[in-house]
Amino acid sequence: MKTVKLKQSKNNNTISRYTIIALSILTVLLISYYVITKAFPMLIVTEENYGTYFFPRAIWLFPHIVLGIIATIIGPFQFISKIRNKYLKVHRQLGRVYIFSTILSGISGISGMYLAVTSDVNLPYAVGLFVLGFAWSVSAIMAFVSIKNKKIELHKDWMIRSYVITLAFVSFRFLEDILVALKIGSPEEVLVLASWASWAIPLFIAEIFIQGLKIKRK
Repeated sequence: MKTVKLKQSKNNNTISRYTIIALSILTVLLISYYVITKAFPMLIVTEENYGTYFFPRAIWLFPHIVLGIIATIIGPFQFISKIRNKYLKVHRQLGRVYIFSTILSGISGISGMYLAVTSDVNLPYAVGLFVLGFAWSVSAIMAFVSIKNKKIELHKDWMIRSYVITLAFVSFRFLEDILVALKIGSPEEVLVLASWASWAIPLFIAEIFIQGLKIKRK
């Protein structure tokens, strides 16, 4: 009986490990796609790169993009247990940079919220971006407050939520490209769908994962 349970446990661990590896590879591919094709070109502030709509807002959009790139690239390293366990100082320093990129001075959140408020595309799209910016800032603040109060598990949970929302900037463009390529909906409908689906659905799935782990531990 014990042998069977051990085998089942090993099989479950193997499945979990391969699932994590597969998700990690997918995440890296999505990040690479976003950073190379979307984010890096926006570091060169020209009307050609930004377009007539975003160029007048470049003073707000540029820091938003820079800090978003930093958070997107640093985020995955915070979840690597070897770095966290063997190089705790590095983990903490990267964590501070990540937190700075998302909430310190409110630059990232405020930039996103400003872009949302001043958007004249349509109200649902503007609200979607506004809530995304707000959730991004709050989740990072909660992760910071949790670790300051030495609530390690709570900190991990909020970091997962925070990075899922960070990846919304990646999935937004990816989803937009797919919907446009498949000719699903009008340009305005695509923007509305992407502005909500890019973060709300992944955050819901992440919450199921977080709560599922808690149930499993009990």
